[in-house]
Amino acid sequence: AGAARRPGWSRKAAHALALVDEADPCLVSISDSRALGEAAAIRATRGFQSGEHSWQVDVEACSDWSYVGIVAEPWLAVSSPVGRSLHSWGVASSGAAYACREEVGMLREFRAGSRLVFSVLTNGSASVSVTVDGEEFPEVFKELPAPIFPAVSNCRSGARYRLSFDCEGEAAPHRGSGSAAPESP
Repeated sequence: AGAARRPGWSRKAAHALALVDEADPCLVSISDSRALGEAAAIRATRGFQSGEHSWQVDVEACSDWSYVGIVAEPWLAVSSPVGRSLHSWGVASSGAAYACREEVGMLREFRAGSRLVFSVLTNGSASVSVTVDGEEFPEVFKELPAPIFPAVSNCRSGARYRLSFDCEGEAAPHRGSGSAAPESP
């Protein structure tokens, strides 16, 4: 058995234009998708089944409409913005929050250089609080299924995102309360 792979962005659950950095699995660059007339989305390899967890996404390059959020295991809509498809919940760079296609609230705008922190409490179903550049928005998304996975997308122009689990940015696997669900083979 080899060493455990460092969790990061999935190469399987991803649009072809979402390129995970070879040296850093927590960095993804999404190319301009205007010619295709669609978004390009990707989810993380690590999902969360139960307990309390957090992760952060640093927006290194912001699309005209970047989306940062979460997806459930059945999610397959890699050509739609996160939150604008079934099994997905996301925050757009405009600040609008979306749950499975529907706009459900307004947080605050974000841009290149912004940091979004997602705090999840999962006990059968999950509730998610989101902090955008230090401003916390409690229970933005509620009654989510488990497991859930971090996810990001662009909307036409390119974007780049860095993922850190439990806000530590280290390669060590999560050992907190509850369980983390790895990506299935």
